[in-house]
Amino acid sequence: MENFEGPEKKLEVILSAPQTGLRDNTDRRWDRVVRACGAEIIKRECAAKLDSYLLSESSLFVWNDRILLITCGKTTPTKALPIILKYVAKPQIAYLFYERKNLNFPNEQPTDVDDDLAYLRTHFPGNSIRLGPACGDHLHVFYYAKPNGCPLPDTSVQILMHDIDPAVATTFYYDSTDIDRQNDMLTRLKTLYPAMKVENHFFYPQGYSLNGISEDNYFTIHVTPQPEASYVSFESNMFNHESAGVVQKIISLFNPLRFSVVLTATTKGQFEHLHNGVMVEPPGYQAIDQTFCEFDHHYTTIFSNFLKQRH
Repeated sequence: MENFEGPEKKLEVILSAPQTGLRDNTDRRWDRVVRACGAEIIKRECAAKLDSYLLSESSLFVWNDRILLITCGKTTPTKALPIILKYVAKPQIAYLFYERKNLNFPNEQPTDVDDDLAYLRTHFPGNSIRLGPACGDHLHVFYYAKPNGCPLPDTSVQILMHDIDPAVATTFYYDSTDIDRQNDMLTRLKTLYPAMKVENHFFYPQGYSLNGISEDNYFTIHVTPQPEASYVSFESNMFNHESAGVVQKIISLFNPLRFSVVLTATTKGQFEHLHNGVMVEPPGYQAIDQTFCEFDHHYTTIFSNFLKQRH
């Protein structure tokens, strides 16, 4: 079986102000955006201020002032940028982020990090940084900020898990025979945020994606269960006093051998509050490194790696 690359690349475009009609897809604009990077739309769900799309390789979320494209496999989300720029004028873009995690099978990709960065710089000036150690799990980030920009309050957390529990991984096979365990796992995932509308999809012969949305909030989960390189990602912008509990639940559900947490926020006081709640060592794990970065004093990110303790 061909290797499938679970770790994602992510392109995020944030506008200076809402653009009426940006979410509209009657002209199939978002199909073209997704197709440009090598994926296809499978399902769509709508909330008051947000549309979500389940893709053949991960997810797309569209607000009237933001676009978030997350793709895995051999996709090239940077190639979606020229299509996006047909619907969003460059001067309207306040911030642009591109993230690419270190991959399991980098030699099988159509582009490498340097290719992606060079391509992005043909469209936007920007800086790049590596979060995390070169010899371990890390994240390459390209960042553009419009001069004199002032972002609205904005937060996100990502949990990037490697080598999940094999017994859990098998529940995400299309023809899994452990139906009771599979149903229990799906119920737990769908009820992480009970108020959100959820769409999910099983891939053949294995793999799973879930999008949940409500108002302008989202969460998304992607599972690549192959034993040679199992991987799960979780991401959300939904934060409250229970956020730390959600992180703990995710880790306990998938029981990975190692994982990374990426916390990003715009407001310093808010960031410190979230950091204290989210960057907590789950029972049985140890934090092994942490990278802190302030992007032009607007966005702040902490990237932390955790390893399961051996007994």
